[in-house]
Amino acid sequence: MEEKQALVILNQARRALDSLPQVKIMDDWRFDNELKVWFLHLGISIDYKTPYFPQVSQWYIVAESEYPKGKIKVYPDVENSMNVTLYHQSSNAKVEKNGLWRKGALCLEINTISAFQSEPHNVDERLLYHVKRAINWLELAAKDKLVSEDEPFELPDFTLSNILEMQFAFSEDVVTFMQWESTECRYGIAELDVYKSKPFVYYVKLFKSLDDNIEHYTQWGKQLSKTNISPPISALWIFLNQPPAINKWQAPETFGDLIDACNNQHIDIMDVLKNMVSKIRDGRRHLLLLGFPIPKVFGGEPELVSWKALYLPVVSYGKKTAKGFRANQQGWWFRDKSEVLNRKSKLDWIISENWNQQEISQRGKMNDFLLRKKMLIVGAGCIGASVGEILVRSGIYNLTIVDSDIFKVGNLSRHVLNLNNIGELKELSLCSYLNSLNPHANVEVINDTIIIDEEFKTNIDLDKYDIIIDCTGENSVLNIFQNINLKGKHVLASISVGLGAKHLYIALTNNHIMNFNNFYELISPYLHNEKALYDDYHLPRDGTGCWHPTFPGRSDDIWIAAATSVKAIENYILSKSEKMLSLVYEQRESNGFFEGYVMVDKKEDG
Repeated sequence: MEEKQALVILNQARRALDSLPQVKIMDDWRFDNELKVWFLHLGISIDYKTPYFPQVSQWYIVAESEYPKGKIKVYPDVENSMNVTLYHQSSNAKVEKNGLWRKGALCLEINTISAFQSEPHNVDERLLYHVKRAINWLELAAKDKLVSEDEPFELPDFTLSNILEMQFAFSEDVVTFMQWESTECRYGIAELDVYKSKPFVYYVKLFKSLDDNIEHYTQWGKQLSKTNISPPISALWIFLNQPPAINKWQAPETFGDLIDACNNQHIDIMDVLKNMVSKIRDGRRHLLLLGFPIPKVFGGEPELVSWKALYLPVVSYGKKTAKGFRANQQGWWFRDKSEVLNRKSKLDWIISENWNQQEISQRGKMNDFLLRKKMLIVGAGCIGASVGEILVRSGIYNLTIVDSDIFKVGNLSRHVLNLNNIGELKELSLCSYLNSLNPHANVEVINDTIIIDEEFKTNIDLDKYDIIIDCTGENSVLNIFQNINLKGKHVLASISVGLGAKHLYIALTNNHIMNFNNFYELISPYLHNEKALYDDYHLPRDGTGCWHPTFPGRSDDIWIAAATSVKAIENYILSKSEKMLSLVYEQRESNGFFEGYVMVDKKEDG
């Protein structure tokens, strides 16, 4: 949008502010050629006194040329506003390049102020909306009511390094919080591994004391439990009493800030580091991990441990000593204090995330009752693989895959595996893939097929599993289940699809004795009708050798079938039904639009 046209629109938006008696326009809209943004200078008056900012404070409204689209930010004036950082505010430590405003933008985009409705996006209302929210934010800040006691806790805004491509992962929950509560050691050496590069993802495996005692062990799934780098990467760790902050709620920007933040907690971090840096005098940079207890909500008791990682500069080693000192711990430490870790040294914070399963599953998980179950999937084909992926992504981590088949090029059309897996055993590749979906997944594999002996015993110990899901579509497998007698009750689900995946057949039973005759009886008419279609349907062949048909069905058909099946299994288990349930679903369309699978037949037995 051209500047003249943008200015016309912005002036129209500004006129709406005339309705606010608390607002005074200090300077009209101007354009910053370096930042490529428009800014409006205004004063805001409130009726409450506070030590954080004057009753009449000055602010900059920053908008993009695409207004009413684009971002809108409210920043404090450098001289006539606030220099502390409060809740629901970006770090206010730094000043923008133009020297006009500090970078502590007020958090107004999300609904942190309950009295406000959703944000409008038209010319006359969007700017007015943000200024009204800014006024309300200032009033709440003056009354120390920016957060309520039942509001989810938020850490200070840590300014991340914009040149370091790395992240740090840890795993903490209420159980590990109690473990840390009983640990007396408060600093030491952590052992890290690297999951991937570009960006590097470091994750912690062990926390040790300086005398090499293991103080805390992080439990990961199969993918992260294996060793990627040997010997492990060393990092320093320090456990604080609370999140490090100065100027109310500002995360440290420099080493001096960190020293002050720790002094506020009666922790002499320089004295602690003096005892630890001898472990990392190897000419390389190392991470410093700062842990601290946090509540789940503001005003609540601490329930979790959070960690923030920063990338330390290279500490003194070899001949790099303080002037006049020998190459020993004293000489190195004096140089560290004066040159490496001095008060002006910038802190390189990196992204630090809690990869605990409770955090990961917040966006969606299976019912907690199912999360504790051990599951077995028989068949690593497209249905079994898709069901496995849904289960793992939903938090089912104790999963075993049984199959013995090769992944071929024809499988690419609808299997979750890819070109890199051609020629490999499906079950092994699928196991590796599923374990890569979640840092806590413990998917195992049995490279075999289920068989039964003369004594009606299977070669696989099925009694180890609470839930068995047959995805082979083979009657022979169901016949095996029907001819065995399990020691206890197990949920068995059988999933298969018909021609073109237009029909989905599911059998569910919850007993140690299984009988599928009624299931066969229910689905028989549908299979008969599909068989009649085979003559008019050119079935795809598997390669150009001896002709062998493979059932047609696109990947989206398989995914819908798998998702429908998982929901049916979950509902059946949670219902605690003692009856066998046979289900038939059919794909439906209405006026040319797909509606999904609809249950068209159902039979209960027992």
